[in-house]
Amino acid sequence: MKITVPEQNLRKLGWIISPLTLLFVSACANFGQQPALDKPKDAVGLQLPAGQSARVKPGWWRDLHQPILNQLVESGLDNSPDMKIAAARIDEAEAQWRGVKGAAGVQVGLQANGVAAHLSPKPKVDRDGDNPNHIFSNEMAAVAVGYTFDFWGKQSNLVKSALGMRIAAVYQQEQARLLLSQSIVAQFTQWQSLHEQTEILRQRIAINQKLQQLVLKRIQAGLQPASDEYALTQTVLGLQSALRQTQAELLRTRNSLAILTGQSPDQLSAVNSPNFGTVPVIAVTGLRADILANRPDIAVQRAILQSDYFGIKSAEAAFYPNIEIKGLAGLAHVNAFDLLHSSSKMVGIVPAINLPIFTSGSLQAALSGKRSAYNEQVAQYDKTVLTALQQAADAMSDYQQSVTAVLIQRQAWQIAQKNAVASGRRQAAGLDNALIRLQREDTALRACADYIKTAAWQQLSWNNLHAALGGGFHHADEQVTH
Repeated sequence: MKITVPEQNLRKLGWIISPLTLLFVSACANFGQQPALDKPKDAVGLQLPAGQSARVKPGWWRDLHQPILNQLVESGLDNSPDMKIAAARIDEAEAQWRGVKGAAGVQVGLQANGVAAHLSPKPKVDRDGDNPNHIFSNEMAAVAVGYTFDFWGKQSNLVKSALGMRIAAVYQQEQARLLLSQSIVAQFTQWQSLHEQTEILRQRIAINQKLQQLVLKRIQAGLQPASDEYALTQTVLGLQSALRQTQAELLRTRNSLAILTGQSPDQLSAVNSPNFGTVPVIAVTGLRADILANRPDIAVQRAILQSDYFGIKSAEAAFYPNIEIKGLAGLAHVNAFDLLHSSSKMVGIVPAINLPIFTSGSLQAALSGKRSAYNEQVAQYDKTVLTALQQAADAMSDYQQSVTAVLIQRQAWQIAQKNAVASGRRQAAGLDNALIRLQREDTALRACADYIKTAAWQQLSWNNLHAALGGGFHHADEQVTH
């Protein structure tokens, strides 16, 4: 069916639409001079090749096969104040998001008010039979409904901005989980190392005391000068002092481990530190682009960046006319001096339009602040990315060097052990004396202590590598804007 409109009517319609269009366009405020938005760093700009830096997974500490460590980490994740703080921040961000989301929808409220006045003297009337009183009353109860049309995306972008902060809070919890797990594994490793160092120091003290007694007998027999005892006495005293220092550090480490796991220091007093086991091997291929998606701290900054971006879009929407509609439906009652009575129903609809004609200055300032805050967040994001890359690069290098070092130090310890065993055999055959055997046993214990320190370094670097690569966390870009 074809509809035709007379040309005269089209001209009349044009005379109506043109002024309305001109009024609408003129009602839009000017953005003014605004700061340019910076671009955050990405894998292309950082020249990071595609691929996987290394294969890490959640719960990496379980691969050490240390039941006590597993229990400590689980206790820390369940009881640590840091995790409770992170959970509270999620609830806070959730409440803010729901509040903004609720404000963007239909607003329904109940209004009720009344007023009564006593007039003295009471009104005079001319009609016969009327007997007015002193009271005037007016009561009203109504349901009020309001809705703001979101033509330009002001409210929807505010909701997205609040959602971005909620997602950032979730990623902050993941970051807190990662840092807490890393710290517990690090303190546990230090605890293991100090425990084994303590045992080695006790053995070295016993061996050097035997050496001291043997040398004293040789001095009494006139086989050695008396001054030879001084060096051994100094060695024994030094080892005893080192033992006290190591024991004190062992207790401090245990106390720190207890606090990290949400316990009091005395609750770990009955727990004995296990010896070192085998540290799993990780194939490291170098820095790859996946690190940008596998670090929760980067995900936090990216979510905040997205939140700031939607905040800019909401501020831009404020430059356009705002249209809202309000409705009222209810009952009203009026009693005027017992002369006039009225009980009625009422319904009202009030459309309104807000034209930002005279507020462009404040709107421009608000938008400029949003854009500047976005650029600040870009710089913070870039700083986080660069710090993450440095930590990952250092962790990779440290781990690779520790793997080689622990093999070398184990070989040195094994050679020292063989030398001590050979010396014992030579003494039994009458080819060496007890003095040489004890000295070589002490040398083997020193080599064992060096090996324990290197093994602790390897386990720490293995732990740091997992943390530097995100600890198995993975973040997809679409999660931020979903």
